[in-house]
Amino acid sequence: MTIGVLGTGRIATTLAVLFARAGHQVRLGSADAGHGRGTAARLGCPELTGGSCEEAVTGASVVIPAVLGVPGAVQVLRPWRAAVRGKILVDVTNPFTGDHTDFVGPWARGGTADLAAAFPGARLVGAFKNVWWEHLADGDASVVPDIQVVSDDAEAKQAVLRLCAATPYRYADGGGLDQAGRVERMALSGSRTGRGFAA
Repeated sequence: MTIGVLGTGRIATTLAVLFARAGHQVRLGSADAGHGRGTAARLGCPELTGGSCEEAVTGASVVIPAVLGVPGAVQVLRPWRAAVRGKILVDVTNPFTGDHTDFVGPWARGGTADLAAAFPGARLVGAFKNVWWEHLADGDASVVPDIQVVSDDAEAKQAVLRLCAATPYRYADGGGLDQAGRVERMALSGSRTGRGFAA
């Protein structure tokens, strides 16, 4: 399965490299196609290419909008609402406050539910919400907790778990989308550096 990662910031490039090193074909998408190609080239992974967001979305069966917050994910995906229909859409965002010390919105509702509402035709899976990008970038599996994967779509969840299996980390079935809020809030207790899970 080809993975399209939207964004060229820290979490986007970290996840793109993670999946590319696991042997998956990954396309890194940017609003500026040239910037996407240049960023992918600098990362130096043979399985990783870059281009526009449109190329990343339309050429992938799994799409990861790795940008800051659900509003950012909705904004970057909005032009390709039809293109993500039927695709697995992996939400890695957390509804952090600006200083990354708390969350916005009701505690009982996870950000993944908002993304699911915005793109009802996509197959929503939440993942990488209870870990910080620094842990993944460090590559030290000993400091990374079991990464929780949540979804109401059992087949999509299993597909994501299979994609993740070749990475160095441990993954766990975290339940349905109603568990997204609980999983997101695990990130605060798991902070090692105090820096945020930011794009």
